[in-house]
Amino acid sequence: MLLNLGFFLAATILSFILSLLVRRGALFLKITDCPDGVRKLHHKETALLGGVAIFLTFFIILFFASSQILSGDLEIHHWLGFFAGALILMIGGFLDDKYNLAPHWQIIFPVLAALAPIVGGVDITKMSNPFGGFIIIPAVLSAVFIVLWLLGMMYTTKLLDGVDGLVSGLGLIGSLVIFLFTSTTQYSQPDIAIAALIFSGACLGFLILNFNPAKIFLGEGGSLLIGYVLGVLAVISGGKIAIALLIMGLPILDVFWTIIRRLLKGRNPFRFADRQHLHHRLLDLGLSSRQTVAVFYVFAAVFGLSGLFLQSRGKLFALLILLVIMLLLIIFFSWWERARRPRLLFHICCAPCASYSTQTKLMPHYRVTWYFYNPNLSSLQEYERRLQAVRRAADILKVDLITVPYRHEAWRELVRDRERDAERGARCQLCYRERLQAAYDFAKRRGFRYFSTSLLVSPYKDGEAIRKICRELAAEGGPVFLNQDFQADNGFRASLDWARERGLYLQRYCGCEFSFRK
Repeated sequence: MLLNLGFFLAATILSFILSLLVRRGALFLKITDCPDGVRKLHHKETALLGGVAIFLTFFIILFFASSQILSGDLEIHHWLGFFAGALILMIGGFLDDKYNLAPHWQIIFPVLAALAPIVGGVDITKMSNPFGGFIIIPAVLSAVFIVLWLLGMMYTTKLLDGVDGLVSGLGLIGSLVIFLFTSTTQYSQPDIAIAALIFSGACLGFLILNFNPAKIFLGEGGSLLIGYVLGVLAVISGGKIAIALLIMGLPILDVFWTIIRRLLKGRNPFRFADRQHLHHRLLDLGLSSRQTVAVFYVFAAVFGLSGLFLQSRGKLFALLILLVIMLLLIIFFSWWERARRPRLLFHICCAPCASYSTQTKLMPHYRVTWYFYNPNLSSLQEYERRLQAVRRAADILKVDLITVPYRHEAWRELVRDRERDAERGARCQLCYRERLQAAYDFAKRRGFRYFSTSLLVSPYKDGEAIRKICRELAAEGGPVFLNQDFQADNGFRASLDWARERGLYLQRYCGCEFSFRK
């Protein structure tokens, strides 16, 4: 027992010292993360590569504990496979933190890491059946299961790494629970227990510097490493998958729901980032960073420790309780999200100008409805072509769409005798006001709190004149004009790129027959 405590303390101290050194090196090499005020919630430039300190600590102390580690059922080739996978993650993590690799390169390292333990001989021959007995696992199915399991654990901790101390704290709790489980007389596995205890010390030493306000972050490799090590420990301890699921149940369900939600919205679940994770929602609810991680700590500790006292069927019941809790949280936050975001009517002229600004600047804060009213379009063919693109974009973004029938003759009567006016002249002023008045009146009738227009996206429009009209309309006492700078951060160019990537129609002129650009 004293020897185990010595390994734990040595790992904690070494991890703390190495974290300080790695932090200094990362700052020197400019391998840092800067806040963006949206998903990245820290307030200053912060060092990455923290996972390197945990990795070095874990395997250095394991080396000094090799006589105890090799006293169990696992051979050295099993541990070498374990080490190789972790090393692959560190190499990939360093490259990604330094060079910001494209997603198709990022995925290579977790896949190789998941294969490494299998190459080292790690397998699962049987698993407990919650209804009695065991389930025999064929070799091929074992390899497939291990790869999928490790990838699932790695991407859970990767996507969860959004609040100071969250993932490293769960790594500490998870490894301590595995230590306690493998230390019991019923499941005694001294080699796994020592490895889990050493890893908990490595996480604790790093957590001292990673807890809010963090002085160093795990980085790409570190966030993957936590899930990888917990996943491998669960496998080599005899397929104790249920214990790991109880520890990481809430984060796993959160990631699973995130993937489903993004797929339902037509987005790549691994390339598109947002602020819809459970930890983001808890922060939006008013919890502090420390309170948010405490919620996850409590769930991991309570459900993880419950596994020490539950048989297979009881663990299944505990997992079902976690599932019910997650479903209730989804229902609550879906209701709360809709209740707290005010409704905004967004008059749109075309899909390119409307889509990017809606997705990046409006949807995070408002319940957006598009209003397509453009009687100025030069022909019914042009109207239908733009409307088709708008409908596709609305379907991609999952926003409501209101369309108004094509009324070009009435518009021509409105601008009669203004045909020769210069672009942005009196004819354009009349056109702006006609469309914005219709949007404002609709927003007022339907009880929208805000209104705005995608006309403000294009640099070819008279933005100041448009804003003046919108302010005059809002002065009537109805919906408030949302005076957003949609051209900021190269918004117009980004809008065109967004539409081009999705194959949407990109028109080459404003819309009316008097505005053809040569």
